[in-house]
Amino acid sequence: MEYIHDTEKFQFHNTAVTLGKFDGMHKGHQLIFDQLVQYKEQGYQAAVFSFDRPPMNMLKHKDIRVIYTHKEKTKLLSERGIDIFIEHPFTTAFSHLAPEDFVKKILLDKMGMKILVVGDDCGFGYKRRGNVELLQEMEKDHDFRLIVIPKLELNGGIVSSTRIRALIEEGKIKEANDLMETPFMIYGTVVHGNHLGKDVLGIPTANQVPEEDKLLPPNGVYVSRIYYKNQTYYGISNVGTKPTIEGKKHMGVETYILDFHKDIYHKEIRVELLYYKRPEMKFESLDALSKQMHKDADFAREYVKKHF
Repeated sequence: MEYIHDTEKFQFHNTAVTLGKFDGMHKGHQLIFDQLVQYKEQGYQAAVFSFDRPPMNMLKHKDIRVIYTHKEKTKLLSERGIDIFIEHPFTTAFSHLAPEDFVKKILLDKMGMKILVVGDDCGFGYKRRGNVELLQEMEKDHDFRLIVIPKLELNGGIVSSTRIRALIEEGKIKEANDLMETPFMIYGTVVHGNHLGKDVLGIPTANQVPEEDKLLPPNGVYVSRIYYKNQTYYGISNVGTKPTIEGKKHMGVETYILDFHKDIYHKEIRVELLYYKRPEMKFESLDALSKQMHKDADFAREYVKKHF
């Protein structure tokens, strides 16, 4: 997959395009991606047009955390068969682009768009004035075909990134996963921790430090599924605050992988959180901590046997 970012210079031809933030990469989004990939059989390139930051972060000076980072989203889109992923710089000038000019100058001229697939609530251009009705009018006068995908309803409501974000923030990870095409994940490099698990407790763990803008569920312990070099494992993951060498603290994800004995420092792994088991706890001794970690691991084994 070709990943375009940090530039406004690109030129493509004969593409089937969708546009949006696609933060949750949920089952509603997958309906759109499926449409794009179908057109590859007719010789079109499947392209996703997005932005390098949540627009509200710049326009409203908010600090909205993302369900998936740039790296994670790129990986997921590649797995879904997308050919081109553009994260266009969301500059002040770009935010003031009229909807009609966005379609003509960006989608038609630079993207070479022939097919446009959007959700029925899409909004684009200055103050999100662009919508399906405008696209239907422009389709009549310009050389592209418009396909509109209705909202998907699941489990009593519309599937949306906003809904998923709220569930994750509440620690309802299983409910969030039910709406997502892929369970909520943390993808990144395994770094050195304090080696307490390996050297003291005899329970080696893989430590990841998510990017600062990554949305994480409440601190606690989760049953997890781990992918490393196309192999699948299961384990127990702790989301919580970790100290650094400088004495500062950062959010980290620490995973004990069941029946796994490989050295994976500086390697990339994917950790999917499947089920919330318990909140963070303070222990009066290392022995008490060790006993609880073994209990958590036993719970994970039983959970996996029952559900996978």
